[in-house]
Amino acid sequence: MAINHGSLLGSRLFERLAMPEQPLAHGEDERLAETVESIKRHLVELLNSHPGNSACEPELGLLDFNDATIGVLDLELNIQRAIRQCIERFEPRVQHVEVESLPNNGDPLQLHFQVHATVALGRDNAHATIDLLLNNKRYQCLN
Repeated sequence: MAINHGSLLGSRLFERLAMPEQPLAHGEDERLAETVESIKRHLVELLNSHPGNSACEPELGLLDFNDATIGVLDLELNIQRAIRQCIERFEPRVQHVEVESLPNNGDPLQLHFQVHATVALGRDNAHATIDLLLNNKRYQCLN
C-alpha cells in the first residue's frame, strides 16, 4: 500500500506510529476530515487535562471551573476564553480560534460551545467547526 505522507502530517505522532501504512487519500476533503478527527481526539484529551498533571508541560489543560461564586454568564465567558487560549497554545494545527457559547437546551448542568478555527493542511488552510459539550466536568466532541 502506498503511504500518503501529506495526509499523515495532519495526524499526531502516536497516531502515525500506530498506523504506519495508510491507503492513499483521495483528496483534500478526506485529508481535512482525517485532520479534524485527529484534532477532535486531541481536544478531548487536552480540555479534560488540568494544569499540573503533565510533568513536561505543567500549564497544559484547563482549570477546574467549580467556583460557585462566579455568575453563570461570567462562568461561560471565562470557560470560552480558557478554551480558546488552551487550543491556541497546545494545538499547533489550528489558527484563528474563536469559541462561542451555544444554548444549553434546558439542561443547566451542560454547557455547549462551538469552536471555529482555521486548520493548517500543509500549504493549504481550511475552516473547521467543532461542537463541544461540557457534561459532568468532562468535555466531549459532538460532531
